[in-house]
Amino acid sequence: MKFSLGALFFIALAATPSQAAPCCSGASSLPSLITGDDQAQMSFGASQGQVIGDAPNEGTPIFRSSSDFETSQILRLDGAYRFLDRFQGGLGIPFIRRSRNIGGNSPSASGIGDVTLDIAYEALPEWSYSPWIPHGFIFLQSTLPTSPSVLDSSDPYLLDARGRGFFSLALGGALLKVFGNFDFALSAEWHRSFARAMDIGDGTTAEVIPGYGGSALLGAGVSPWSGPVRFGMSLSPIFEQGIQTEGQAPTSSASQLVWNTSFSLGYAILKDYSASLIYTDQTLMGPAKNVSLSRTVAVSVLKRWAL
Repeated sequence: MKFSLGALFFIALAATPSQAAPCCSGASSLPSLITGDDQAQMSFGASQGQVIGDAPNEGTPIFRSSSDFETSQILRLDGAYRFLDRFQGGLGIPFIRRSRNIGGNSPSASGIGDVTLDIAYEALPEWSYSPWIPHGFIFLQSTLPTSPSVLDSSDPYLLDARGRGFFSLALGGALLKVFGNFDFALSAEWHRSFARAMDIGDGTTAEVIPGYGGSALLGAGVSPWSGPVRFGMSLSPIFEQGIQTEGQAPTSSASQLVWNTSFSLGYAILKDYSASLIYTDQTLMGPAKNVSLSRTVAVSVLKRWAL
């Protein structure tokens, strides 16, 4: 039970998006991994986030007034399937609604976000107990630009921007370990986004060149009295290089940095079902630069199918 709840914690954090500037996404590129002896799994998550303030490129973040109310709701479906013993493939599909109430005007926009495809390999399987060797995975994840980004937005508040707007590939790894009633998770990924053309009007295009980015996650949890309940927390920094535009008027943007601090409550409902409640705050840790900062509450339910 301790292991399944620790795995749920990692899966829920990986599959639960946090709200930041659309170009930064605010969520690390971590796949939803099968970490137990299961053939397949599927998770469904729902989150509600509110933008609290904005962090400039330099200086102190500025909190928004109570009359400026920007929110995001996300429904996300993640699935993974094991094949060839130690390999697994996964798919993540988010549906995003963004709205902003300012000056009595309440525009909104909704649609599919960026879809993710991933493949993972169980590099350090748990075939026998070891007091110190962790359970380890390496993964390759691709993000498909299936939603508009700030480069494509036609909304004055950029509410229709639900993704980064670039195809990207991420390479990373994850380590999990249980010590008695305690479990720990460590994950990191480094990704590369690829250039694309952007229509700047009058039949003219410009080449938009993104940079590299990366994220990490350090988490820990405890299952008191070896029961079905688990309490956990994690810290996750996310970095994205600036974007350069080449054309008649070359431009460049500053890099972005944000820190997600999360607290979770997990519960094993039945043998093959688990649930979690997660609170994520981007204002507790820093520094943060060139992003919007939010607070998010998310719920997630996981179903597993045994081998």
